[in-house]
Order: sequence, then structure tokens, then C-alpha cells
Amino acid sequence: MSIMRKIMLGYVILIVLPVIIFGYSHYREIYGNLIHQFVESRQKILEQAYANMRTDFTRIQSVHRILQNNSYVVDYLNGAYQHDGESVYSFIRYIRPLYAQSLFANPEIKSIVIYKLKRDIFSIRDQIVDISELEPSLDSAIMTLKPGDGAWIRADTEVLDPELIYYQYLYSTDFTEKIGLLEMRISSSLINQFYKAAGVEGNWQALFMSDQGLLTIDEGNRLDEATIRKLHSNTSTYFINRNTIVNQLDFDELDVRVIVTGQVDNVFHTIRSREFALFSIIVLLLAGLSVAYFLLASTIVKRILKLTRHMRTFTDNNFSPHMLIPERLQGKDEIGFLISTYNSMIMRMDELINKVHRAKLLNKEAAYKVLQAQIKPHFLYNTLETIRMLAESNNDKEVADISFWFGKLMRYSLASGEDKTVLSKEITMVTFYLNIYKMRLQSRLRYEIDVALNADELVCPRFMLQPLIENCIVHGVFTVLRPVHVRIQARESEREIRINVSDDGCGIPSQKLRNLQNKLLKYEEFDKSDFGEGVGLNNVNERIKAFFGQDSRLEITSEEGKGTNMCIVIAKRTVSGS
Repeated sequence: MSIMRKIMLGYVILIVLPVIIFGYSHYREIYGNLIHQFVESRQKILEQAYANMRTDFTRIQSVHRILQNNSYVVDYLNGAYQHDGESVYSFIRYIRPLYAQSLFANPEIKSIVIYKLKRDIFSIRDQIVDISELEPSLDSAIMTLKPGDGAWIRADTEVLDPELIYYQYLYSTDFTEKIGLLEMRISSSLINQFYKAAGVEGNWQALFMSDQGLLTIDEGNRLDEATIRKLHSNTSTYFINRNTIVNQLDFDELDVRVIVTGQVDNVFHTIRSREFALFSIIVLLLAGLSVAYFLLASTIVKRILKLTRHMRTFTDNNFSPHMLIPERLQGKDEIGFLISTYNSMIMRMDELINKVHRAKLLNKEAAYKVLQAQIKPHFLYNTLETIRMLAESNNDKEVADISFWFGKLMRYSLASGEDKTVLSKEITMVTFYLNIYKMRLQSRLRYEIDVALNADELVCPRFMLQPLIENCIVHGVFTVLRPVHVRIQARESEREIRINVSDDGCGIPSQKLRNLQNKLLKYEEFDKSDFGEGVGLNNVNERIKAFFGQDSRLEITSEEGKGTNMCIVIAKRTVSGS
């Protein structure tokens, strides 16, 4: 027998079987007390359901206080209104809302009727009727009612879930005269709620019992004579008679005793079902733990076997692969340490063997990239210089100038230095840019540069002005056929430096301008639909704030049909520190 089988057999004999035997014997030991505890808990549930029922009765009886304390109801029943119209108006205006409110607050109430005791009072169908319409059989129960007392009556004494009726007199203001009788009919849902709260469902049944005997008994579940006799003679609230469980309490409001009965066999059946379920859960749990234990043990063996198979594949020409086991499966035990050390050894050997070869390849690749980076710009500069020299030799000044301007722009764009320059150099590059477009557009483009500050000392980010000039040309010059004047103006004050780039082109629509200003102010992302591409303006605004500080910004003003002005505002305190 293998060691794995011995481990599993010892686990079953020493752990699984003792746990099952002890658990079952302990369960059987406490089984005898369960029925008594069950019956006692049923009694508490019945008492709690009765307490809830009494709360519902009190809530429903509060309708009487609402009507009794309402002056309009008392005046109506006391005959305070001389004309029928006044009575109808008072009922609709003041009394009927009380009915509606009471019915809404107490959904168990089916109807509210007031029986008037004075004949000359105006009757309202189904709501205020004459006392003569009251059922004669109820006279004996109603006539003995004292002030402040009410009576609960079952509408049908032959059913287990009867509708209930509540009666209570209404008195005059000084409580010296009866002026009406309140009747509230309660649906059977109230008593059904009591049964549900008391656990009367399934094989459990409820009975009403008075001094004369059982009032209602289901013929299919009649109690045996011994239980009935014990009901009459036993004063305990609950007891077990052979196979019958009995819980009871006095229902004072209905003048009956409520009896809830069930069969012991049913209780045992439930307990035995739970016993079987519990035993099954324990067995399944132990089986699951056994499987988990087996898998844990087999995992250790599998890792050793996998390491062995991998070591067999290791040869002089095969150093690169290592054992592919996730760290969470390697573990921190001795086997995990062995696997980790083995992988480290293979990777270190591979690194040592191929280090020189890899270094040579990387050096060759780096040298090639450096040479390539040097060749491309120099080839472009040399080509432009050749074009310029040929144009000058052929007396073609325009081509020579464009080649010279374009070459300067390319050198400025492809320079690998820092991402900052001075304003004078930025203006020079913008001038080359404008000269190239001037050569293309001729009289359609005019530009002016007016700088009234020391531009050689103002450090600024590269390409700060070029995107603004590009927007003037693309969105100002190209969109109209008339000549457009582009102006660059720089002014310095005590608090700030303002660099304006303006054109007298078509301008920006007001709605689009507001959107553009809001997005520049709130640092929102630009859509392609906002002022052309919009990316250049957004980049300029962000670079100005990053370079000069958050007090600096890009401002845009425009008037449709008259032109656009873009102003770079640089806070002076930021400039002095840069």
C-alpha cells in the first residue's frame, strides 16, 4: 500500500468515523428536549401574535376617538344643523375626510357606519343610518356598553376566520347623552394575520373554545376525546397529550379561548428531516475535506515529479527554459525553495552564457540608430542648402529664400536641445514661417511684428507662437478672399507681459468662441469640432501654464466677420524667476 493510501485510510479511521459517531450520539442525547423546547417556543409565538393582535385592535379602536373628539361629527349627530343642505355640506366637507383617512390608515376596515339615535337627523346611505337598521340580534350585546367601552363581535361564529365587528357609542360634548353608535366591520384578513403570526399553517390548526365547548372544529382533523377532556381540565397554557401538541390562550376581546394544535409525528418528521440533512452535510463536509487533503498531498508529489521531468530536459544546448510554475503554487516550503533555486540557476547560466553576445548586438543596434539619427537631418539640411545654392546661381531669389527659410525652420524643429528658447528666436522662426506663406499667398497676406520689450532676455518654451500663427493663417486667411493682416505685438507692464497674435479674418462664431474660452479656462479636452483641430491651442495653453505658472494663460477674443485676437498673458513674478 502506498503512503498516500495509508494517509487517507488513517484519516478516515481516526478522524472521519469518530466525528460522525460522536455527532450522532450527541444529537440523539439532546433529541428528547427538543419537543418540549419546541412547544414552549410555539407558546411564546402564540402570545406574541396575540400581543400584535391587541395592538391592531387598539389602532382600529382609535378611530372612535377621532370621531368622538371631532366637533363636526358631534354637532351633526346632535342635530345642530337646521337644514339638510347644511348637513350634507358638513358631512362632505368635514366628516367624510375622516372616514377616508381612517380607512386609509387601517386597511383592515371594510366599512365605517354610524347609527344615529335621533330620527330628525339627515341620513346618508351606508355611512350615517338610523339605529332601527341595526340587526336586532345585536341589541343585547350593545345595550350594556358603558361609556368608553366597546364590543368586538364575530360576524359568523361557525368559521375559523370570521369578519369582526366593533361597536362603541358616540356621546354628546358633555358625555351626558348617547347620540350615535359606531360600527366598524373588519375583514377576515386581520384574524388571518393572527393565525399566520401564530404559526397556524400546514398541519397546524386553530380552534375557538368557549365555556360551552369547542365552537369550530374541522371534521377532517377532529381532536380525540382525551385531548378534549384535558383541555377542559388542564389549566396549563400548553401541553402534549400522546401524539397531540396543544398551545392555548384566552382571547379576551372575543370572549373565547384560542387553541392551536399539531401532531407530534409532524414535528418529529421535521426534526428527523433536519437530522438527515445535518448528517448528510457532515458527511459531505468530511468528504470534501478528505478530497482537499488528498489534493494537497498530491500537489506536493506532483511538484516533485514535474521538477524531475523538467530536469531531464536540461541539456548543454537548452539553458533558456525554466520551470513555469506560478509563485502562488510554488509555496514557501522546501519544495518551493528548490523550484525557485532551480529556476534562478537556469536563468543565471543563460545570462552568463549569452551576456557577451547580447551586449555586442545591443552595441551594434545603438550605433546604427545613432548613425541613422545623424544621417537623416544632415541629409535634409544638405539637400535644402544645395537647392538654395542652385537657385542663387540661377538668379532665382524666391526659391533661394524659401529654401533658406525652410532650412532654418527644420533645424529649429529638429534640434535635440532643451525644450526652451528666448522670445527673440521664437519671433525669428515665426518670421520665416510667415515669409513662406507670404511667398505663396502674395497680396492676400500682410503681417506686422511690433515687439516693445527685450525679447533676448525673455525665456519661453519652443513653438509657443507658431501654433497661434498657424491658426491665423488656416482659420483667418484661407477662409476669406480679401487680404488679411496678421499682427504680432508684445508689450510689458509692471505686473505682466502680453503677447498678442491677431488677424482681421472671418472671426469665430459666438457660441463656438464661448465653448473654446470655457475649455481653455477649465482645462477640458478639445474636440476636433472646436476651432478646427483645437489641439495646438490646447497645447500652447498647457505649456504656458506649465512653464510660467498657473497665473499665466492663453486668452482668446473674437468678433465674427472682424477677426480674432489670441493673447499670451505671462505673470511678471513668474518671469523674474525663470
